[in-house]
Amino acid sequence: MTCKRILIIDDDAHVRQACVDILKDLGHTTIAVDDGASALTEIARATPDVILLDLLMPRAKVDGLDFLSLIARGPAAQTPVIILSALGATLARHMSNEISTGLNIAAVLAKPVALDTLIQEVARAERVGLSL
Repeated sequence: MTCKRILIIDDDAHVRQACVDILKDLGHTTIAVDDGASALTEIARATPDVILLDLLMPRAKVDGLDFLSLIARGPAAQTPVIILSALGATLARHMSNEISTGLNIAAVLAKPVALDTLIQEVARAERVGLSL
């Protein structure tokens, strides 16, 4: 597996750090931010290879849904996005169907996410990103 640049967007510091730890152990470069506005700044610096995105960030300047609509018009529109959501798998899947038009939603994972599932979906998203 080659080193990929993965952007992690989640307002929960524990979730962000757990994702950073897991992905760094796998040899990836990680950038972790707590809201969509900070993520947009990071994307302006360099487009990531994969994005992990929390949908609901109530204290965020730009939440996950807003972030998705904003990147749809830019260079990160085809970057594979893995949605992490505490909404539950069924609702999260429904939401991803609604918002995925024009975006590259690679997976929707319900929180708490199992470690092996996260690793598997990141690897799959990397492959999807390479085929674009």
